[in-house]
Amino acid sequence: MKFPRCLLLSPLPFLALVFAGMTAVSCKRPAPAEKVFSVRGVVQKTMRDNPLMVLIDHEEIPGYMPRMIMPFRANDPAEFAKLRPGMIVTFDYHVIGHQSWVTDVIVIGDNGAITLAEDSRERKPLAPGDRLPDVRLCDETGAETTLSRYYGHPVAITFVFSRCPVPEYCPRMMNQFAAVIEAMKVGPAAPSEFRLLTISFDHEHDRPGVLKAWAATFGFREGLPWSLLSSEDPGPIRDLATPLGLRYGEVNGTIQHNLRTLVLNPDGTIRKIFTDEHWTVGDLVDQLRAAAASSRNP
Repeated sequence: MKFPRCLLLSPLPFLALVFAGMTAVSCKRPAPAEKVFSVRGVVQKTMRDNPLMVLIDHEEIPGYMPRMIMPFRANDPAEFAKLRPGMIVTFDYHVIGHQSWVTDVIVIGDNGAITLAEDSRERKPLAPGDRLPDVRLCDETGAETTLSRYYGHPVAITFVFSRCPVPEYCPRMMNQFAAVIEAMKVGPAAPSEFRLLTISFDHEHDRPGVLKAWAATFGFREGLPWSLLSSEDPGPIRDLATPLGLRYGEVNGTIQHNLRTLVLNPDGTIRKIFTDEHWTVGDLVDQLRAAAASSRNP
């Protein structure tokens, strides 16, 4: 196995938090301002089971997001009702706080390229009861580590990349982990020991220092049961992603990725796999408690 080279870089200045509107008599933060972007893209896939979601290959949103394939959400299903793959559309993309949505969808063409790469290869994915490969990674200090180092108590793992600006995706994964830590402090039957692992699949950019500075904006700090893992060598991430069905990286000229969040039992076996962003803090807390109980009642 080729071991990753671990580099600890200085936090990037643009990741610093900016606090505004604070006075000597009030510590209340101002409500986040709504941002609205004009976007052009090609419909890749409609969601039969969710008429409020459509997968679109969108052009770069200057100053906010590179070209990506991602699901967009509408508050009104009529926005997407007449769409089909290959349609070229324009729309307004609204972002405020941890939410985003689409309005004013207009079809301007009918022969856009289908760039979505869906893996059709047959293989048996990992399932509850299986084990992940024990790969070597770097933590947020730049020290080499392994997944098995965190076994012995319940573990939750999620996969992100720090350049993802979509509030419902990677930022949501970070906010959810921070909330899980708080919930575990006050909830009944919480295990005394647990670990949360955030793993970046952006090996070209997310060095330990970059991840640490980015995670600090979501409440990460030293001393929490939360580790940030990365690898300069793409091999270890690929070894984890492939059997989980985690897709990421540039395909057909556009960035694509999906989501996976796992809970492991203390013996390292998989207990639960969440395949999208819809899991709640309560869902993860319940799974961590159940994992802890499994070691007490084999």
